Amino acid sequence: MIQKNHLFYILFLLSLSITNSWTVTKLSEGNGPIRSIAKLFNGKLVGGRSTGHSIEVWQSTNQGKSWNKIGSVATNQNSEYGDIMFLALPNSHTVFCTFREKIGNTFSIIVCKSNNDGKDWVYDSTVIAGQTLFVGAPWLFLAPNGDMQVYYDSEPLASANGARGSQWIAMQQRSGTTGNWNKVGIIVASRGVNKNSLCRDGMATVINTGGSNLMLVTEGVDDYASGGQYSNVIRAIQSRDGGRTWDYNTRKIIYRSWIDKGSGKRYNAYCPMGIRIGNGPVGVTFCTDEDFGGTPDSSSAPVDRRRCHVKFIRTTNVFENWSNPQMIWKGGSLAYVPGMVEYKSNQVIIAIDHLGGRESYYNFR
Repeated sequence: MIQKNHLFYILFLLSLSITNSWTVTKLSEGNGPIRSIAKLFNGKLVGGRSTGHSIEVWQSTNQGKSWNKIGSVATNQNSEYGDIMFLALPNSHTVFCTFREKIGNTFSIIVCKSNNDGKDWVYDSTVIAGQTLFVGAPWLFLAPNGDMQVYYDSEPLASANGARGSQWIAMQQRSGTTGNWNKVGIIVASRGVNKNSLCRDGMATVINTGGSNLMLVTEGVDDYASGGQYSNVIRAIQSRDGGRTWDYNTRKIIYRSWIDKGSGKRYNAYCPMGIRIGNGPVGVTFCTDEDFGGTPDSSSAPVDRRRCHVKFIRTTNVFENWSNPQMIWKGGSLAYVPGMVEYKSNQVIIAIDHLGGRESYYNFR
């Protein structure tokens, strides 16, 4: 007997086979949330953006066609805020916001909470604090057992395990949605199969693919330097027990750009975000410089100096195989941290940060 969710997935894939690509329609452009957008219990959308010393909250009541600022999570002239992420609890008016805070030369991961759909905020907890090595890009996730998890970039975790200079993905967990973050210690969610090899995993997103099965999508560097340069690639790894352990037999590159013949260097694919769409495939949007020709950008180049298109790939069967990329945005430069939120079944909003206080939003279906 075919289980209901498997049948839905098969029908979804059959519907996708009718056309090779999804339709992209521009919704709006201007100020608004960056990357992480949450769908509220009342159907509205809410997200955040950093102005450096403040975290603004933006809301849309018309499915991304326009955005209005409704408040702020935190403001402190002595702090630098970044990597803002929102999570709305299902069937409630509670919203969490996590972010990276830098004070002087130290980094922390902070969580704040709103009980009225993002209008008013209070401090909730600190995941990790006072790190002189980088921690950042936190991602909140509700585990299948109802516990809240946070995944984040961690140079300290790699260094503590003898891999200084690398960056791994750490996971910490709390009981339910309250309390401290030490229920399971610090879990290594993603690193190189050989922990002594260079690994720069970052910007993780986590997706429930059914039951206790999770997928973590992350940017990283290629295993081998091309033309003397490590390029950015996108990887995924899976867990079968709700994030407590991660199966390194499933760790794989899900998108790698081609090599430029002139320089011998590989183009980059970076800054991914993944979600599950319509209870079917996993979709991932990302940035790449692969269409421009000439020497690829350095994987460590500042984002405002990178050439960039934004593309999309999806799983094609059983979360193992991936489609060819589809173009989402081809403006050429000044684009970063694309984000996605499903506001209706099989209908997605994609947000792109164009730096300097301007974002664009697209309906993708």
